Amino acid sequence: MPERTTRKTSSNASTRRAALANEIAQAIRQRQFRPGEWLRQIDLEERFEATRFDVRSALDELAVRKTIEHVPNRGYRVAELDGKTYAEILATRIILEQATAEGIVARIDAAGIARLEELAARFSAAVTTGSQSEQSEINRAFHQFLYGFCGNAVLEELIWSLRDRGRGSQITVWSSHERLQRSDREHLDMIAAVKARDAGVLATLIAEHIQKGAPVGPAPAEPG
Repeated sequence: MPERTTRKTSSNASTRRAALANEIAQAIRQRQFRPGEWLRQIDLEERFEATRFDVRSALDELAVRKTIEHVPNRGYRVAELDGKTYAEILATRIILEQATAEGIVARIDAAGIARLEELAARFSAAVTTGSQSEQSEINRAFHQFLYGFCGNAVLEELIWSLRDRGRGSQITVWSSHERLQRSDREHLDMIAAVKARDAGVLATLIAEHIQKGAPVGPAPAEPG
């Protein structure tokens, strides 16, 4: 019985840590913490109503994901990327995200397609009337749902780790309204490819979706 209790306690602690890490990562995605900004543990404890141990564990997990950086004797700060690293993240994302196409077209059903269309419609509405935070979160939900059909949980984990790490750029989500509108159209093109069960076209569209959002100048912008 004590051994079972210990395993359950350990599992609960791991769940709390992962949930808190995801909450902090979401705040970083929403630009509530900026690239290079130092994260004060006491502030995080109050903001997320968490214990010091859970905050420290969550920060350690985010440091492993490279969403934040741990600087010895200084603390933790939001990761800040240089142009070369950012370009390499984009190149790797293209490889990984294209690899989901075969699994998606093989596994997605009519209900899944209907949900994708719903998320795409919500994004279209947010393009016109939503905040950047709403646009970003709906966009993430669209891609997270789409990639959820790939059939490979490790691949999904790698994709989202890289996408979150890419938030270490200095530019917020879309650098122009035209790029935002283009992402909207590309979501619809991807749904059409899924309906046609055409993995090759879907893979190409995914790559273009990432590449077209690549930085034009010295400062990176987040695509996709």
